[in-house]
Amino acid sequence: MTDFWSYVENDMMDSFFWDYWTDPKDKKTLTGETEEEENMLRENKLLGNPRMRQVKVRSDSCEINSQFKGSYSTCYDFYSKTAEDTEPFGLKQGTAWTYSSESQLSASSYIGHMGTYGGGGFYKDLSLERNKTVGILKELKENLWLTRGTRVVFIDFTVYNPNINLFCVSKLTVEFPPTGGALPASSFKPVRLIRYHQSFDYFILTCEFIFILFIIYYTMEELRELIHFNFDYFFQFWNFIDVSILFASYFCIVYSIYSHVSVINKLDKLLETKDAYADFDELGSSQKSYNNVEAVALFFAWIKVVKFVSFTKSTSEISNTISRCVTDLLGFVLMFFTLFTSFGILAYLLFGCQVERFNHPVVSFFSLVRTIMAEFDYDELSRASRLLGPIYFIVFILIFYFVLTNMFLAIICDTYSSVKSEIAVKKQRELKDIILGGFRKLMSRGGSGDEMTEDEGAPKGESKITFKDIRNTLVENHFSELEIAMFLSKYDIDPHHMVHEAETQKLLDDYERRGFVPTASVGLSSHEFRELSDKVEAMEKSIALASKKVEAIMEQVEDLVNVIS
Repeated sequence: MTDFWSYVENDMMDSFFWDYWTDPKDKKTLTGETEEEENMLRENKLLGNPRMRQVKVRSDSCEINSQFKGSYSTCYDFYSKTAEDTEPFGLKQGTAWTYSSESQLSASSYIGHMGTYGGGGFYKDLSLERNKTVGILKELKENLWLTRGTRVVFIDFTVYNPNINLFCVSKLTVEFPPTGGALPASSFKPVRLIRYHQSFDYFILTCEFIFILFIIYYTMEELRELIHFNFDYFFQFWNFIDVSILFASYFCIVYSIYSHVSVINKLDKLLETKDAYADFDELGSSQKSYNNVEAVALFFAWIKVVKFVSFTKSTSEISNTISRCVTDLLGFVLMFFTLFTSFGILAYLLFGCQVERFNHPVVSFFSLVRTIMAEFDYDELSRASRLLGPIYFIVFILIFYFVLTNMFLAIICDTYSSVKSEIAVKKQRELKDIILGGFRKLMSRGGSGDEMTEDEGAPKGESKITFKDIRNTLVENHFSELEIAMFLSKYDIDPHHMVHEAETQKLLDDYERRGFVPTASVGLSSHEFRELSDKVEAMEKSIALASKKVEAIMEQVEDLVNVIS
């Protein structure tokens, strides 16, 4: 605690109140600056008064061992809500000596190294004048504001930098564990609370309004799908992604409005009463949550890209590989985490008292993950135990790095090779082919002539057949490539122009003599076509299931042959 008071009375005071530039004799008044223009670190304006707050525990918060009750009359435990001290102490007057609840301070809890501390406590607001602040600190120190029951002290303040239009919500923390000593920490949250300041910011505001319109439009689209599919809507993965994006977007919209209004109100109050604490901690925490939600929304938006390229060969290979190896990976993951948990607990029990990376079971697990990623400190383990340290390290590396990691890769590679060989048989469109096809269609609409275009001299009302339609019909009726080439050459069909009804009559007559009926002339309705498609799909599934059963039987036969031989 002596070091704490030394820091507060010297380093912190010199940081809060800059009375000179480079030399103590070179006062700011010599540079022409007024008291209103005094800044922290030359460029940052301190908004309102800094605040010091401490959280204490009672002197009977823990139980003394019966053998030492004659030596000790007080016991100060780690901080907990039940052990927190709320009774007045010291001078017993003023906010520094009487307890203020979390609701009174409008503060939130804080997660530290030694525990999670509540937002209440005993606080004292400092001053914007150096002499007054020195007097406040002297009073607190002389009247023993810090006691053995003090578990944490917070110093909260907010600064604003007009050069870059940023607020910085700052929190200096010092924890005093029951074992003695002090654990300092700091938190600085730079946030842009004044969002519309320059001309470019108003362009961003326009984009935000456009974004809101898009979100409203897609909300209506999702509601239409929900009404159409009912509860089945929630069992589709891509719908879950869409709903997550919409919820995250609405959160960002609401927070943006709330933040803008709150900042205006707080700044107005500060301008009216400068000698008051500026509580921007809630806005800083909310801005952090806003950034997290915005990051998640952007992540899901990029995930949706997979949906639109899932029909290409590469994405089909990846998705099929993942779906097929799930069963094998589940068994592998079960074995992996069983061994991983055992090694994590073993490291915690063996080296937890000597090695910081294993001082807690959860920390031990994360340290082992870093070890798998080749980030480890062998010398630290060796110093903790010259015998057990090297043995533990070698066994862990052999099992996880050389065996399990390679098994995981083998499962993925084996499944990928089988999927790749199956897809190679099918004709799968590549993304580049789709893009080029779209480009050709665009060019054809612009009249470039690269694709088949309508003949301006064709009579109106005649049906037209494209080169692609004819070729697909021939392929569906089992024409070879040589036969297709000869057939098209015979009738002088130009792949860059439409083939009109009058020009295809001779072709169709000859085509029907071979005993085939063209697909284009069947005249199926859309309902009949869907029924046929469903039947074909059902047949394909049945054939695939039968093929899998045959493969399973063949594997069993091979096993029997191997056993007999």
